[in-house]
Amino acid sequence: MRKLTFSVFVPFAFVGATSLVACSFQMRAGSDPNNPNGAQSAQPRAATPATPAATPAGTPVKITPIRKTGRAPTPTPPSSSGAPAPSTPPPTGAAIVTGATIFGGSTVDPAGFKGSIFLLTPGLTAIPDLAKSTPNGFLFTSTINVTPQAFTSGFPGVDAARKENFAIRYEGPLVVGTESDYDFRVVAEDGAKLLIDGTPIVDNDGVKTAPAEKIAPVHLVVGTHVLTVDYLQTTGNVALQVFCKKTGGTEQVCPTKLP
Repeated sequence: MRKLTFSVFVPFAFVGATSLVACSFQMRAGSDPNNPNGAQSAQPRAATPATPAATPAGTPVKITPIRKTGRAPTPTPPSSSGAPAPSTPPPTGAAIVTGATIFGGSTVDPAGFKGSIFLLTPGLTAIPDLAKSTPNGFLFTSTINVTPQAFTSGFPGVDAARKENFAIRYEGPLVVGTESDYDFRVVAEDGAKLLIDGTPIVDNDGVKTAPAEKIAPVHLVVGTHVLTVDYLQTTGNVALQVFCKKTGGTEQVCPTKLP
């Protein structure tokens, strides 16, 4: 079985402290072990064996839980209450939407997502590197479930006239109570990417003339992970929905707590 192990450092806005993420992966057969979903990934610390054993087809990416900085290198278990860590508020003086929109509003949900809004110049065909960009404003939502429709409200309090050419980065906790394989499905118009603990899982990027979906499997162990969804809207209608399903279970709009 082809395996690739490395450590990734990611900032977590909602946990209030820098966290260290340890990720070990089991890649699908026939895929690039450094790039399972067509997106750039971190380089391994050590080279993989020259003649690895074949990996069974359909083997999902394997993600380990986050570890807190300064603690011994052992997985951090979920809290006794199982509640996600509350979202960190935006920086002092940052613009927050002042009214409800289909992408979120001004009310912080400790168990939900914080959305960072980026106002873009026309002409983009793929999601820019949002990690290196400065947000123009913020919003909050409990779920990511924007059905296909026209976007007419803009972002009141940030830019009420902005109805196209923008991006949103959603970040929230993903508390896993039972180790299992999961399928994540992302419906988007235009582009969207889903990451867990900074690792690309679903790549549905690109400009579209109608909503399109992409699905990918992942193996999640018990613990608190970080779910990130990057979204790009150029012109026309919008759509952004994130679904998940445990093996043998029923698909649902993905919550931030998976029993």
